[in-house]
Amino acid sequence: LQYIHLVSNAGTTLPTDLWVPSTFRVQPQKSWQYAAGLFKNFKNNEYETSIEAYYKSMQSQIEYREGYTPSLLDPEEEFVFGKGWSYGTELFVNKVRGRLTGWVGYTLSWTWREFPQLNGGQKYPAKYDRRHDVSIVATYEKNKKWKFGAVFVYATGNATSLPQRFYIINGVLTQEFSQINAYRLNAYHRLDLSATYTPQPKKPRRIQGYWVFSIYNAYSRANPYFIYFNQEGSPYDGSLKVQAKQVSLFPILPSVTWNFRF
Repeated sequence: LQYIHLVSNAGTTLPTDLWVPSTFRVQPQKSWQYAAGLFKNFKNNEYETSIEAYYKSMQSQIEYREGYTPSLLDPEEEFVFGKGWSYGTELFVNKVRGRLTGWVGYTLSWTWREFPQLNGGQKYPAKYDRRHDVSIVATYEKNKKWKFGAVFVYATGNATSLPQRFYIINGVLTQEFSQINAYRLNAYHRLDLSATYTPQPKKPRRIQGYWVFSIYNAYSRANPYFIYFNQEGSPYDGSLKVQAKQVSLFPILPSVTWNFRF
């Protein structure tokens, strides 16, 4: 059971997620998950490997009704309720000993939602349905002073709803949306790098510290956060142009931190 819920508006590309508690009308979400896997270690337990398959069913899922626009009214009046399910396979390889350690994980999955009041009652991909999800983590310990790390992640872009057509009605641009989550944002991928320096004083000290030099999003990938449509010109003289614009967060971010313990 889950008594706090994340509500998403599947009919827009804008971030409108809202956390709400369970109430008399908003029932707790329920889920059942079934999983089976194989686990095997190799080379005197230096390598750990696993493969798992899972299926998860979800009840009392929450979305906003079609055509919802944010307002000051009670949001519960805008909720609709349905079900969801997901299934997939997870692969995992972990190297636990040696100067070079790390792991590789891959997930192939499908996540669906079905609401009688949405999408004509037909199932559609959930917002966070990601067909492929890859994580690669590596740590190299050069010596007692220096340790280097790298993390690479890749994921299929989030499902999203985009307008199929635009109309001009009384001088106002009106959108006709596609089926819910019929499109995908660009894939998400990112590389993070780090170097950790731990001084090795000849005499013990009460305060022991180390430096971490890191780069988040090393190649400054512009990962999509949401899409909006920019309007330029006027519908009255035929100069109106509508162009999709992508909003991204967090370009390359270098940082230096000092950590200590005593």
